[in-house]
Amino acid sequence: LRTPAGWQVSRQKANLDTLLVNQSTSVKFEVQVPDSAAYTRPYWSRASEVRDPLYQVAQPEYANMPFAPPDVTGTFKYRVEGIELSVTQPAQTQQVDRLAGEQRSVLAVAPAINVSLSPASGVIRASGGGKYSLRVTAASNVKGSAQANLRLKLPAGWTVSPARAAVTLSHEGEIQAAAFELSIPALAPGKAYDVQAVAEYGGREYTEGYRRIAHPDLEPRHLYRPAAMTLKAVNVQITAGLHVGYVMGVGDEVPQALEQLGVNVKMLDAQDLASGDLDAFDTILIGIRASAMRDDWKAHNRRLLDYVERGGNLIVQYQTQEFDELPYGPYPFRLTPRAEEVSEEDAKVTILDPANLVFNTPNKIAASDFDGWVEERGSKFMSEWDSRYQALLECYDREQAPQRGGLLRASYGQGTYTYAAYAFYRQLPAGVEGAYRLLANLISVQKARAEKSR
Repeated sequence: LRTPAGWQVSRQKANLDTLLVNQSTSVKFEVQVPDSAAYTRPYWSRASEVRDPLYQVAQPEYANMPFAPPDVTGTFKYRVEGIELSVTQPAQTQQVDRLAGEQRSVLAVAPAINVSLSPASGVIRASGGGKYSLRVTAASNVKGSAQANLRLKLPAGWTVSPARAAVTLSHEGEIQAAAFELSIPALAPGKAYDVQAVAEYGGREYTEGYRRIAHPDLEPRHLYRPAAMTLKAVNVQITAGLHVGYVMGVGDEVPQALEQLGVNVKMLDAQDLASGDLDAFDTILIGIRASAMRDDWKAHNRRLLDYVERGGNLIVQYQTQEFDELPYGPYPFRLTPRAEEVSEEDAKVTILDPANLVFNTPNKIAASDFDGWVEERGSKFMSEWDSRYQALLECYDREQAPQRGGLLRASYGQGTYTYAAYAFYRQLPAGVEGAYRLLANLISVQKARAEKSR
C-alpha cells in the first residue's frame, strides 16, 4: 500500500498462498491519517475566479497531468509461470445511489468541518456604514456527533451579533447554518474589507470549505474556497423606496446584489406574470437567458409591454437566439445567430448621449465607471433595431466593428423599455462599483422622472 509520508499503515490480515483456478486472496490494511495530512485538492488553483486569469501551480511535479496521483494506492504483484506482473489501483470509497446503484470514487482527505460564508462578496453603501447580514454554514465529515463553534474575524472597529454560535452536528453529512449581523462604521469609498469565518472543533480551527464537483462520467473532485468574503464600500446613490420585480432566467446573483443596496426585490413566478399586479413595481428586470428558460414569460410578455405602456420600467438583460422567436420588444429588433459580444473587459466604452437621464440620475456616470470590470463588457449585443430605440453606449474589441447594441432604450407609452447586454451579472458579484452605479440609474430613473414631474 502506498500512502503519503507520515501516514501509519499496518497490515492486519494476509493470505498469499499459491492460487489455483478461480481462487481469490486479499490483504487487509489499517491506515491512520495524521491530523496534519493535506486535503485532497487540485494542484492548480486561482484565488479569485473572476479576477485571476492564470492558475497557480502548487505542485509543479504534476504539471501537465489532469490531477495529482491518488493519495492511497494498492499494488498487487503476482507471478504466473515465472513471469512477474503487477496491478495498481487507487483506494476507493463506496456509496449507494438510489437510482444508479453502487458508486465508487477515489478516496479523498477532507476537513472534519466543511465551512463556508455567504455571500462570498458584497457591497455596502459608503455613505455611513450600517448593518450587514452574513450566513456561516458548517457541514460535518465526522462519523458521529460533532460540537462546533462558529465565529467571524472582522476588521478593526466592526462588531457582530452574536459573537459566536454553537452548532451540534449529529452525524456525518449534516449541515447547519448560523446568521450573523455586522455593525459597520463609516467606510472609505472604493476600499475592500475582508471578513473570515472560523469553525472551531476538536481543538482546531477550520477556515475553508469545498463543494463537490461531480458528473456521472467523471471522477468527483473537491473545489476549495476560503470561508471568507470581501465587502466593498461603494459610492452608489439610489432612488429611495424602489420596488423591483425579477424574472429569473438560468440563474444569477443580481437580485441579491440589489438587495444589498436596500432595494426591495420580489422574484416573479408564472402566476405573477399571468395575473399579478405588475404596476406595484417601479422596475421589472428580466434575468439572463430567460427567453430560453421561461415559457411563462413567452406566454405573458404582452402584459409586461402593457405595464411599460402604463408607465413601467422594463429592463431585459442579455438573451440568446431564442429571443428572436417572438416580438418581445415594443418595436422590432433582432439578435441574429451572429450576435456580437465584447470580450475584452477593458475595452473602451463611449457614452453616446452624456446628457441622458440614465447617465445623470441619481449617479453621474463617467468613463471611470467602466474601469475594473471583469471577464467581459457584455454578450449578445443586438444586431438590428428599430430607429425608435436609442443606443446609449459604444464599445468594441480590437479589430471588431464598433458595437452599439449593448444598451438600447426606447420610450413606449408612458414608460421605458431597455435591452441591457452589458454583463451586470458578472460585475455585481465581483463588487464592481461602476456597474452598480449604472444599474442603479437604470432601475431608478423612471421613478425619479415620475417624481420630478409631479
